[in-house]
Amino acid sequence: MTTKIRSIFHLLRIRQYYKNVLIFVSLFFSYKIFHHTLYLPLILGFILLCCASSFNYIINDIIDIESDKQHPEKIKKKPLASGELPVYFAVLLLVIIVGIIVLSFIFLIPNLGFLIMLILVILTGQLYNHFFKNYAFIDILVLSTGYLWRALAGVVIIDDIVSPWLFLAIFEIAMFLSIAKRRGDLLYLGKDIAIEHKKVYDKYSVKLLDQFYVIIAASLFMTYSLYLITKFFIIEGAIIVPDLQVFMVIFTIPISLYIIMRFMYLTSSKPEIARRTEKVFFDKGIIISGLLLFLILFTAYYYDIIIGLIEG
Repeated sequence: MTTKIRSIFHLLRIRQYYKNVLIFVSLFFSYKIFHHTLYLPLILGFILLCCASSFNYIINDIIDIESDKQHPEKIKKKPLASGELPVYFAVLLLVIIVGIIVLSFIFLIPNLGFLIMLILVILTGQLYNHFFKNYAFIDILVLSTGYLWRALAGVVIIDDIVSPWLFLAIFEIAMFLSIAKRRGDLLYLGKDIAIEHKKVYDKYSVKLLDQFYVIIAASLFMTYSLYLITKFFIIEGAIIVPDLQVFMVIFTIPISLYIIMRFMYLTSSKPEIARRTEKVFFDKGIIISGLLLFLILFTAYYYDIIIGLIEG
């Protein structure tokens, strides 16, 4: 029974659900984190994004079942290819997922904008798996676009506008993770085996990906820094006098740089982490710096509300 449940979890790719947390980003940066009425639709949106993600993974596993059987690594990890789960069970799961999505939109979250984002998540995933994954460089760009749809899904649910700087940062983070994974595959598997894993790896090399890695890391750091400058230092074209909130967010700049450098160190010294980036979240350095970054930003963004709660 335990093995069966584990196989179902592998088929659904539950370990990949952390990507859908991006739906909550807009709630924080739109100053609406204390608007409790938005929590339920966002949680429902998160669940539906997880359903869409699982839908993509199951479809891909069904289509790729024969090729996965020929792959020594994939046959051990894919429940359909290994025979741990029958194909009809995967089809049944697809029907259940579609039913959940349809019923949720009819009765729980009838939001056309979110429906479009959900369709784009599924469409982007399918286009990537069946077409764009075979084209070097484009594969990274298309895969990263899927993260944008997740973040925009939160925006349309709360019906607000969030700075385009943040979406650029999210896109760059997605590219950062995608490049790290490809680099990790080449280092961990070796060039020849990696090409068997994905033919597009024939166009990549560790040296080339290292150059991409540095470019995106620098771009991500600059994007975040410029976002803070335009957000807290410049209002309506005028440079403002730094106050406590400004000084607080300044400290997040070196913290963000540390997180980037720490991530690069971990994925370089341990390529297996780059292949499964969720393992990064268990690193003490990432955990501590990430919590510190969040607490400082939270205090800076909601300083007036926090002071009001303390005084009142």
